[in-house]
Amino acid sequence: MTDSGAGQPAGWYYAAGDPPGTQRYWDGTQWQGAPQPVGGGGAASTDGAATGLKSSTEYGPRFIGFLIDWGILIGLYIALIIVVAILSAISDTLGGLVLFLGWLGILGFSIYNYIYLQGTEGQTIGKKQQNTRLISDETGQPVGIGMAVARYFLGGFLGSICLLDYIWIFIDEENRRLSDKILTMRVVQE
Repeated sequence: MTDSGAGQPAGWYYAAGDPPGTQRYWDGTQWQGAPQPVGGGGAASTDGAATGLKSSTEYGPRFIGFLIDWGILIGLYIALIIVVAILSAISDTLGGLVLFLGWLGILGFSIYNYIYLQGTEGQTIGKKQQNTRLISDETGQPVGIGMAVARYFLGGFLGSICLLDYIWIFIDEENRRLSDKILTMRVVQE
């Protein structure tokens, strides 16, 4: 497929100028995203399914991104506790109000990072720093806000069962979380 792609249906193709053994999603009018490795060394899929995409084969960037995202939350909680402790010495009412508002702010940040950013851009702050992205198997694009919510709650549920969702990464041949397999999405290295 050439860069013009006139009349070519949406799907996964080799894009001229990209490294050999990669493919990119053509949406029918333009190329989307970065080149991705073709799975199994075979030809790129033309049916729109991201069958050639591989999950991040390295655990390091995924784990560091996870630590960054949680580190931000822990830092916000520590700062909130310090501020509340100081203000509570002045007034219990003021301390309680700041605690409540701070908690709402941290909840809002969590929704922004894990739901909005991950759903619309495919990256939390940690994923962006580590150049990883959550994408749909079907489209190769970010999963959307609704699926980001589903991933958050399903991952939390499966993670609460003996950390099953996180241990699954080490069992799965594609290094995917169980929740990602169920919801047909994956984390890829850019």
